[in-house]
Amino acid sequence: MTLFQKTSGWASLLRVLLFAAVCDGMRVGVPGLGIPLHGSAYLMQRSTPSTSSRKRHAPLRCADEGGPLDESDVCSTSVAIPSWQTPTREEMLQRLKSEKFDMLVIGGGATGCGVAMDATTRGLKVAVIDRADFASGTSSRSTKLIHGGLRYLAQAFQSKLPPTSIVDVIRNLHFKPEYLKIVADDLAERGWMLRSAPFMATPLPMLVPLYRWWELALFAVVGFLYDGIAGKGRAVPPSRIISADEATFAFPALREVDSEGKRLQGALVIHDGQQDDARMAVHIMLTAAKAGAACANYVEVKSLLKTHEGAAGEPGSAAVCGAVVHDRQSGEEFEIRASQVVNACGSFSDAVRRMAQPDAAPIMVPSYGTHLMVPAYDSARGTGMVWFTTDGRVLYLLPWLGSTVAGTTDKPGEASFSPSPTQEETDFILYECNRLLREPLRPQSVRAAWSGIRPLVRNPDAPEGDTKSLSREHVVERLPSGLVTIAGGKWTTYRKMSQDAVDACISSNAALSHAKPCGTHELQLIGADLEGATCGPDYDRIAETLRDDFGFDRETARHLRRSYGTRALQIAELAAANRDAFLDAEGNHRKLHRGYAPIEAEVAFACRYELAQTAVDVLAQRTRLAFLDADAAEQALPRTLSIMAEEHGWDEQRVADEKMQALRFLETMRSPSSAPTAVPVEKLAEAANVG
Repeated sequence: MTLFQKTSGWASLLRVLLFAAVCDGMRVGVPGLGIPLHGSAYLMQRSTPSTSSRKRHAPLRCADEGGPLDESDVCSTSVAIPSWQTPTREEMLQRLKSEKFDMLVIGGGATGCGVAMDATTRGLKVAVIDRADFASGTSSRSTKLIHGGLRYLAQAFQSKLPPTSIVDVIRNLHFKPEYLKIVADDLAERGWMLRSAPFMATPLPMLVPLYRWWELALFAVVGFLYDGIAGKGRAVPPSRIISADEATFAFPALREVDSEGKRLQGALVIHDGQQDDARMAVHIMLTAAKAGAACANYVEVKSLLKTHEGAAGEPGSAAVCGAVVHDRQSGEEFEIRASQVVNACGSFSDAVRRMAQPDAAPIMVPSYGTHLMVPAYDSARGTGMVWFTTDGRVLYLLPWLGSTVAGTTDKPGEASFSPSPTQEETDFILYECNRLLREPLRPQSVRAAWSGIRPLVRNPDAPEGDTKSLSREHVVERLPSGLVTIAGGKWTTYRKMSQDAVDACISSNAALSHAKPCGTHELQLIGADLEGATCGPDYDRIAETLRDDFGFDRETARHLRRSYGTRALQIAELAAANRDAFLDAEGNHRKLHRGYAPIEAEVAFACRYELAQTAVDVLAQRTRLAFLDADAAEQALPRTLSIMAEEHGWDEQRVADEKMQALRFLETMRSPSSAPTAVPVEKLAEAANVG
């Protein structure tokens, strides 16, 4: 983006201000928050219906009837229900064993699934595998935001955060245009993500509370720049400054006087996007599968296959041409052959790099980020809050799936397949929240806690020995063996990361010369109304159909629409065809836990059509119950196991093993309240007391 390149710092700043001035500006002092339009307002244009969706005119048995289906006693619906069904895992495995692929992607997180989607839609034959479940690592443990990076924007102008006075602002003033380029790229991808899955990715208003009078003017400029850099493609409502009264109305838990005795002056309202990260990754994987990719979870790479001729034809070198893998479900070992191998393993990328080149210098720098899940009353009006902590980090308090997520931290550590939050991180989040909340959060308020590992990466092109050089963007590396590694970045930029990785493969591998140009910037994910046959631009029609034609209550219908899009109607069909299993005597759809939205039919759907293989897959990555409430997930475990045993044909021993593994996993999803506290409970509440 030339706006931020090849100019002096202050000249670039002038260009940024001019650029922002011609874009949608900022409204100041307008009453109300301007709650964002439903995500459907940002839909891409649809084409006319095609034969890939079928019109359904029953048969659907009415809620109060039993016995065999009969056309004389059915409830009818004319809604078009998507007809595509995911191939089974066994079918996927058979392809992996028998076919040669253009590309093998190792890693089934957001980036790995994104690479598979990008390459498959270019006409390449692609396989994607993961040693565990899709999105079971960092991709399911994010802050759930689709954002441009408010902190990067601040760091573009301030060498130290947060400023505590006007003198601080002036003293720490600098200009780093490279940070603005990151923000611009991220905001462009934010707009695409909101359009690609409008049923799941929606705008979210967030308050930045301001307790100093001069912050009102400063953050007005911040919001103006944030919107201006995004331009016409921002896909969310504009930012604005609101009064203190409006701020406390929008976020009732916000304190009018902070822990230092300063009175609330107002707030900046900004909008970013929000998503269900694990489900988004599953939909990316399914989009790749529908385009022809072979996708398999629980397939672990044991070693890489190599030819005797190098990737560029150099004598004496070896080129990577596939992998020897182990099916962790059956114990079988087999080979997958491919012309190109892509390493998208996040924090574990160095392990695969060493398989290709044993002396490869490590580039990954793992960093732990912890989040806490607390009750919904802390964000009761659907508005989030973001602020700078005392040490300059950014903390979020956001509504998500009927609860509130608080985080995150940033703590260096070693890569682990079972990360768990520490007491120190938990106490830090509680303490910082209590600086701004009327009623202090206490350890017993935490219903779930999780830790994810950010895949920070050293730039491989940095000078040797420069251990401080961490890339703020993603890095694409190609080893002499031909292995391409894509690392770094963040959830918001997964599409651009995937495009860059596939471009690098095509430019260096003649076997991929038949690939078409990238088209993902115009692609919508499965679950969107791709042909306009189901609901057009109005995804609330899906929820209405679920209520009116299938008998779902309002909360469940909204949950299914948000989590599955048009595929929610397939869940409704499945439940209608298995009434005795999933509906109670009154015709109500049984929930996995009475306090949360997921229903039992989702378990069967996950097994049949979303490649769920374990109870953890269902509770964590498909229904998200483990992330909302660890105790509720444990209470839902017996029924989950019962349904999965029926779907997969498990014996008693497998059920017992699954129960043990699930309980072990759920222990990592709880707040470590039993450990010695780094910050005493009374100090957690101290921030709620002024004076």
